[in-house]
Amino acid sequence: MNLAYDCLEKSAARIPNRPAVIDYETGKIWTYAELDMDVNVLANALVSMGVEKGDRVAVYLPNIPQYVMAVLATMKVGAVYTPFNIMNRKLEMEYGLNHSGAKILFGSSEPVLENVMPIWEELNSLENIILVEDVPADVKSDRVLDFNDLMKGGNEAFTAYDLSPDDPVSILYTSGTTGRPKGAVATHQNWQSLSMMSAYQIVPMTDEDSVVCGYPFFHVALVIAVLPTLYVGAAVITIRRFDPVVALKTISKFKATHFMGPPTMWMYLIDEYDRNSGQYDVAGLWQGQSAGAALPGDTCKRIEDTFGIGIVECYGATECSSTVTHTRFRHPTPGSAGWVTPEWEIKVIDDEGNALPNGEIGELCCKGPGVVKEYWNDPEMSAARLKDGWWHSGDMARIENGSSTEGQLYIVDRKDDMVVCGGYNIYPLEVENFIIEHAKVLQAVVVGISDEVKGQIPKAFIVLDEGQKSTAEELEAFCRDSMAAYKVPRIFEFVDLEDLPKTASGKVLKREIRRLEEEKISAQ
Repeated sequence: MNLAYDCLEKSAARIPNRPAVIDYETGKIWTYAELDMDVNVLANALVSMGVEKGDRVAVYLPNIPQYVMAVLATMKVGAVYTPFNIMNRKLEMEYGLNHSGAKILFGSSEPVLENVMPIWEELNSLENIILVEDVPADVKSDRVLDFNDLMKGGNEAFTAYDLSPDDPVSILYTSGTTGRPKGAVATHQNWQSLSMMSAYQIVPMTDEDSVVCGYPFFHVALVIAVLPTLYVGAAVITIRRFDPVVALKTISKFKATHFMGPPTMWMYLIDEYDRNSGQYDVAGLWQGQSAGAALPGDTCKRIEDTFGIGIVECYGATECSSTVTHTRFRHPTPGSAGWVTPEWEIKVIDDEGNALPNGEIGELCCKGPGVVKEYWNDPEMSAARLKDGWWHSGDMARIENGSSTEGQLYIVDRKDDMVVCGGYNIYPLEVENFIIEHAKVLQAVVVGISDEVKGQIPKAFIVLDEGQKSTAEELEAFCRDSMAAYKVPRIFEFVDLEDLPKTASGKVLKREIRRLEEEKISAQ
């Protein structure tokens, strides 16, 4: 098997003239036949550079068509796709490239020249860099190649290598909330199973559809937004990076049918559309997807009402190759991440590893076709987090209304985010879900900050709906009516959505908020 065969070669043979990739920025369209030929040229180039089965090929690019080509070419030759956040700087790139042992790097010229070329002598395995876009002539060499030069006159014939289902397809680095980033190793079977399930079950689509992805491609969302789209023969529409104006213009221009992104991106889309709805045509849009953070019930309703679509909320992780549970199309379940995806099981356990009954809170464990093979070069982490086919998530959760294969999942919070206030355990996500019910609140973020008496106290950062005004006293009174007194935030701070630090995938960085708050406390 080979995922590139499943997601490209089969569609190129069946529907060669259908659009496969559309670039919003340039308007260029690649048909499936054209995309396959370009990927074949790249695959032959990789082989000529000495890339062999199992070698790691790094990708350090924004969301552009060349990203998709680099991934598929890497898969075709049996190498291991290893993506990096385009926002990474020198030390992050040095660690990731050395830890993975990457042999080749596809990179965007500007960040590579700034963050990779100066440290090349410290990189143990990197042999060649393939630069994409605006390549300075004086930089080119035997080791630094121009993507466009590789594409000129190359061999357009290549058949994807036949691989074992257990062969690695990717190493995706986790966010590193517990120290150095960890490289989760997924197999061709992992990603093939999840791509097929995404296309036919989770976010259904056909070869008549087109998808705009707000998530960065280096994220595991590639397995729910890009590979399934190609799997069924639909079109991937690339936008370089998420911007609500660009996203809505893209949806309008190309009559996109699907948009996928985290709750924060959906909030930006709603705000922009409400202000300038006359400028956009979203009539083609019929389905949305959200993951990466809990989707508040009010936000879910606003998305469906604003755009006239159904939205699916997913829970998943890098270590699960994307989705484990999801709500069903046109069946939202506010507060819940939905029901178990077919072929998956979930359970919650106590600190001793014992399974807990429905309704009780414990650590979520997941088992299914997407659970990764291992953590790259980290047997201790592999042994600690991957046990008997179960991945131990570190998320606190409970299950309702069914068994491990049919129950409904409620994420309570990350273990690391839990606030211990005067001996009481407070789960910030639960508090946020209460606060978001206030008619004036668009988003709430709750973190624990140090307190001499209580140990920690909850502090809430509040983003109000456009044009709304409120006070800490008003929100505190609302909270006291909504939840137990010990859960009520002791401090409310009003901020703009842009002020909240986020990952490239749009997830709010609570650890960064906590760090900044602790610095303020220390300074005082």
